[in-house]
Amino acid sequence: MLRSPRLTIISLLIFTMGISLSLSRVKSDSSKVKSVDAYWAESGLGPAALEDLLQDNICGSSERYFLACASSILNIANRFNMTLTTEGKLVPVDVNMSADMSSEKMQLESWKQFFNNNTAAAMKLSFLNVWKLLKTKYISEKQESMMVGLGLNGFISVFRDPHTYLIPVAMFKEVVSKADNQTTSLGITLGRANGQYVVRKVMEGSPAKLQGVEKGDVLVEINGQKVRGLMQGRVSELLKGDVGATSVISVLRNGEKKKFKMVRVEITVATVSTRVIDGIKPIGVIGINKFAKGVCEKTKEAIGMVKKADVRGLLLDLRDNPGGQMEEAACVASLFVGADKKIFELRYLDPGKKSEQYYGGEEKIFDRPVAVLMNAGSASAAEIVAGALRDLNRAVLVGERTFGKGSFQEGELWTQNKQIALFETKGFYYLPSGRSPQMKGLSPDVAVNFDKIAVGREEDQFMNPLRAPERQVKALAASISTKDCLEMEDAHFSEDIQLTKARQVLFCTKTVGKTVAGVN
Repeated sequence: MLRSPRLTIISLLIFTMGISLSLSRVKSDSSKVKSVDAYWAESGLGPAALEDLLQDNICGSSERYFLACASSILNIANRFNMTLTTEGKLVPVDVNMSADMSSEKMQLESWKQFFNNNTAAAMKLSFLNVWKLLKTKYISEKQESMMVGLGLNGFISVFRDPHTYLIPVAMFKEVVSKADNQTTSLGITLGRANGQYVVRKVMEGSPAKLQGVEKGDVLVEINGQKVRGLMQGRVSELLKGDVGATSVISVLRNGEKKKFKMVRVEITVATVSTRVIDGIKPIGVIGINKFAKGVCEKTKEAIGMVKKADVRGLLLDLRDNPGGQMEEAACVASLFVGADKKIFELRYLDPGKKSEQYYGGEEKIFDRPVAVLMNAGSASAAEIVAGALRDLNRAVLVGERTFGKGSFQEGELWTQNKQIALFETKGFYYLPSGRSPQMKGLSPDVAVNFDKIAVGREEDQFMNPLRAPERQVKALAASISTKDCLEMEDAHFSEDIQLTKARQVLFCTKTVGKTVAGVN
């Protein structure tokens, strides 16, 4: 039976530098379309909490405080296409710069050098005065709570850890924990290549897909704003908009500039998708894009559907799945291994707390070959499912090394404002093998890279990434070779090389048998 700690465990990958969700506008229970700014405004968060942290005597007291204060201000300034110099001046972002400044780590490297090489000058810089200038000159009254939240999360990311964060309670209830979301996103997922933002994925049925945006397009401008040099959270904000609004993006494709004009419509993004690919050996493909409440039940239904089609194997697509509720993840894994198999273990940072073992609690309902598709955007709960299925000899992993988030957070009302929840890192997840995916991620059994379009992982993005303590565990098996497997040429899969390879592996008798897939 699945044991739950006193508070819901959420492993959704939320970039604390701006709470960068994949949503833009969402419907609340009252069906009113709301923005992220509106959720923060409703919380009534005022500037006092941020200003207490930005006091000159605090920011100059140590390197870590200094970098946390710098992160706070940079996080806010970037929302206005500004950055901060080490002289304490706000200047426009240099969109022609060659350096990649999309992450917290990249932004803060020069500040770290400044503090270490010019400590006396660094201690004289007043981040509090810069905040007051931002508040007076750039931030409207409606934006103030949101900007304070951004600043607080930027500070916490460096001073505490990258996965402890604040979020409005209403936003958590109406957006993060929902099973299905209404979004007005343009429908593109971005990665990084050569210091530029590149389209990794285009959502089916989205405005971007309908207008012809393609994987590999280099994003140049959003509504006339150049994106090079902007942090990831700012680019995410620029991609957002209201229903009916027109957005124009410019991309480079094979050196040619293309412009796409798109009208935003509301799209419901289902958490679970299902399809069957016919052939001599039909297969089922079940995609899970977030482990939200109810996902296990939906996955059970999806497995029932593909079983009726008499599929010979299953591809579980967890690519770009940022995580979600661990209870749902454990439940999904148990559908493939049974109720009596341990899916993961929680080990607390507090040495006085005992570790907890989690079982999915569901009977095994699918016993044919399984391959899990994963990439650098697969994180947290998605990594637990993929890692547990491999450790329990039930699936082979195909794709890229995953993101590497193996920490867990527990939420409670913030003592300074009961309309805001504080999710604090309390410990780490460990797979059945005893390994944690924290920072390292999961390496695939069959590597199929995503055309060199990168997603910043834990160690790439954050100034102070978390490392999980590990006991000595047995070495993992060597990567699987597919050289003796049957090459699969199929027009259905020609545009998705990862899925093509996964299908090939699924029916390779040398890789999918008792050892890897748990098939008798």
